[in-house]
Amino acid sequence: MRQAELQLPSGGALHDGGIATEATPVLFLHGVGGGAWSWAPQRDALEASRRVYIWEARGHGAAARVEDAGLGDYFIDAREALGAVIARERQPVAIVGHSMGGLLGLALAAENAAGVAGLGLIDPVYPEGGKSGHDVGPFKPLVRFALGPLARSFAHDGRIARRIARWTFEQSFEDRANMEEAWQQQRTQIPIEYPRMIFEAFEGVRGFPTRAFAREIASPTFLLYGSAAKKKPRSAELVDSLRERLADEFVYDVIPGGHYLQLDRPAAVTERLASFLRDFVDR
Repeated sequence: MRQAELQLPSGGALHDGGIATEATPVLFLHGVGGGAWSWAPQRDALEASRRVYIWEARGHGAAARVEDAGLGDYFIDAREALGAVIARERQPVAIVGHSMGGLLGLALAAENAAGVAGLGLIDPVYPEGGKSGHDVGPFKPLVRFALGPLARSFAHDGRIARRIARWTFEQSFEDRANMEEAWQQQRTQIPIEYPRMIFEAFEGVRGFPTRAFAREIASPTFLLYGSAAKKKPRSAELVDSLRERLADEFVYDVIPGGHYLQLDRPAAVTERLASFLRDFVDR
């Protein structure tokens, strides 16, 4: 079904589709470098039975083009998207987030419990121990000097940047056929995304209240990891926190696949997500 596009005040974009039913509307949040394309299989499957919204952060897809943006900016965009969907639907919304979008979903669910009916997390980024990121203090100028050439390569779509990004993306998939199609979308985001990512990784995240959000989640939650994903040390705290807090309203699963699980194993992710929405959120 054809999707409409809404430009959000801060620069993000919101696409909508599907049909109006009694089922809970769903808002999808993509990860770093992603976009509406990141959720194509799940969108196509769910639009037959419910309203579906897909958010794109500034600089991504149909959203406003930007020179520079980071996690704090994307949080503002995602908050605006959730507010817009709730205003349209006049009811709580289910959020489904991948990677960075999972972290943003956790933050939004902790901030607006009344507005979030359910939370689906696909291999989310999670702040281990509630830490706010690295803080290199007086060494920040040295970090900027050392990493400057690499950041400029990313900013200008240089050869080194492209090779690093391609290698990183390959690690996110086990099914190479699915990866190639997704790569053609991902590669367009490299000049925007990676310079800020490099510095935030070493300097700390600006403008985002990073903490252990799982301790504040009240909505039914579905957490799904790919067996080949690389975040296992950080998943333990998230799983334990959600299980302790939500008890019978927490679903946790691990299936074969990499970090981009919803595109690497689309049928398996879609089936599990649809079951979670039907059995835990729509009831």
